[in-house]
Amino acid sequence: MTLLVCSIAVAFFGFYAWLATPVSVDVATGYRFDWPDETANYFWIHYYAKTGQLVVEEPLNLVADNQIHPRSFNVRPDGSLVPGSFLGLILFYGWITKLLGSWIILYLTPFFGVLGVLAFYGIIRRIFDDRVGLLTAVLVFLHPAWWYYSATTLLPNVTFLSLVAAGAYFLYRREMLNFLSALSSGLAFGLALSVRPAEIIWVGLVFLISVGYGWKHNRSVVLLVVTVAAAGLAFLPTLYWQQLIYGDLLTTGYDQLTVAQTSGCQACAVAQSLFTPFGLHPNLIGHNLYLHYFRRLWWYVLLMLFGLAVFLANPGQQKSRRIGYLLFGLAISLLLAVYYGSWEFTDQLTVNLNTLGISYVRYFLPLYILPIPFIAAGLISTFRYLARQWATLFLLLILAGVGYLSAQLVLYQKADSLIPVRQRVAEYRVTAAAVYEETEADSVIITVRKDKLFFPDRKVIHTFEALSRNALLQEITPRLTEQVPVYYYALGPEPQLTYDRFSLEVVAQFGSEVLYRVIL
Repeated sequence: MTLLVCSIAVAFFGFYAWLATPVSVDVATGYRFDWPDETANYFWIHYYAKTGQLVVEEPLNLVADNQIHPRSFNVRPDGSLVPGSFLGLILFYGWITKLLGSWIILYLTPFFGVLGVLAFYGIIRRIFDDRVGLLTAVLVFLHPAWWYYSATTLLPNVTFLSLVAAGAYFLYRREMLNFLSALSSGLAFGLALSVRPAEIIWVGLVFLISVGYGWKHNRSVVLLVVTVAAAGLAFLPTLYWQQLIYGDLLTTGYDQLTVAQTSGCQACAVAQSLFTPFGLHPNLIGHNLYLHYFRRLWWYVLLMLFGLAVFLANPGQQKSRRIGYLLFGLAISLLLAVYYGSWEFTDQLTVNLNTLGISYVRYFLPLYILPIPFIAAGLISTFRYLARQWATLFLLLILAGVGYLSAQLVLYQKADSLIPVRQRVAEYRVTAAAVYEETEADSVIITVRKDKLFFPDRKVIHTFEALSRNALLQEITPRLTEQVPVYYYALGPEPQLTYDRFSLEVVAQFGSEVLYRVIL
């Protein structure tokens, strides 16, 4: 059974990796991404692997009021650029890239996506049985959210969950619990927390349950100390770099540095970020769960309800470890639903255009994955009353239907589906190459949402509104133009071309988008 699961995993890794590979475009640009977070993570992983640093000096920010940076970056008061996210993924992938080369960066998340499913299979087969474990693995591989974010290679959520699953797995395999298992578990949990420290509450719960289970079956103080020490050791680099680049052990890239450095109670801010970062808004929680959980992935929801109904109606299936898993899953789901469901996404363009690509989906990943073993158990329990050939046929038909609906959503159906994204990113590279032909290497490009096209080959200032409506950019543009060439890349023709101290001159047009040069 394990060999079959591994063979399926290899096939899915190949598919995920193909989707992560950019469309070949014969232009002289590096990789481009549809997410600003991916653009930032790729830059910092590559830069850290090459230089061992996480700070980029930017002297021009002294005259640009620290506006020169792409999205998902942060700027220190001295104008230097630093990561604008949690550091764990950058450090972890950066270490691997140092060893294997930059070619590996795009394929690490597909690899960990597959590894996480294998770890989850190893846990579920012990809680339920081998058949439930196998079907669970297939259903996770086919789940639109897992599929989508395994192929969206530089977002942290799939790797984070895979590390959590691996940490739990190494302690749950009680028949092989030894020094290596304890060490591996601790390192996996520590790396997971460094990738997403905001999840410390529920990951800490998983860690305690896993350690408690390991202690119950192997009362070794040495193994307990090894697990805890390894987790702390894996998290230390994150603390070191946060102190070094943000000036505080507890400050992350998501904090505004000017606020973080003047805060009177940094510990209070951290506590709020861990428990109630978005407040508590029941109506918003209900709306977000309905839209991003029940409505958009309705076929998995129907199967989940069916599987839970079968489980609750069958006392013979309700063994203590399965009830414990159900209660654990409900607790984690409730915590995450309240935590992220209370968050209101403010970028209406993203809300209107994105489906799987909206951030709620990746934050709700555990809510999608945890109930899947009950889907598998419910289907297997129901089909056991049929002849073997009929049971197999019906199961294959259900998997085909699930795969078809998932593939439509993941690959084709929406603007943020993976195939349109791949084509859009290829177009980004063509546009970027054309803009590079028109601009100097030391120039700065002011862009409306298009910073991901031009960075890092050009310095960028990103804005969400047109230059004609941004008083701050109108103020700094002439000062900056005195130092270097400055261009403005607009989503459409700019209604105002003349300002108090500068004017705009059309350089080139790319469809409806226009490149202007700033003239003093």
